[in-house]
Amino acid sequence: MSIPPFHQDFLTYYRGLMAEAGGQVPKRSDVRPSDMKTMLPWVVMGERSGPRQMIPTVIGSAIDEVLHASFTGINLFDFLPEEIAVRLDAYYSNITDTPCGGYVERTLASDSGLLKGYQTTLFPLVGAEGKVDRLIGIVSVMKTDPLMDHFGKPRDVQTVAITKEEYIDIGFGVPASV
Repeated sequence: MSIPPFHQDFLTYYRGLMAEAGGQVPKRSDVRPSDMKTMLPWVVMGERSGPRQMIPTVIGSAIDEVLHASFTGINLFDFLPEEIAVRLDAYYSNITDTPCGGYVERTLASDSGLLKGYQTTLFPLVGAEGKVDRLIGIVSVMKTDPLMDHFGKPRDVQTVAITKEEYIDIGFGVPASV
């Protein structure tokens, strides 16, 4: 599996967290922003409390700049078309349940046009209650101009297609159905 170099750097950071956790999925409290300063504008973190629940708790400033919308604190499934929601629900579940890493490329759209190559690599974290219900990852895009011509609302940005979906073995395998 091949992920972009910037994402590879984040994988190296995550593997360091795993090593510090004795080879287990690291805890959310193990994440130290000071250890990933150069990546912070592109870092995302989220909480997965059940099916069709993915609430970003941290979204890097560069991501908000490109999207021209902030998704922090909002359930992403409130804005997904059914076909995409089914696929992403399985994707997020696979990351937390296996546990493993995941990489997707998506095409996003707004009234201002298309953003192709919205790339996300995510890894599992253990939350405060001891369950693997948190995600941390990195985003990159193949476009430097904002997706919209004004700062809008999350409903203004739509996932049109998932063009690539792969899983990363972090020591516990990858989903059997892949």
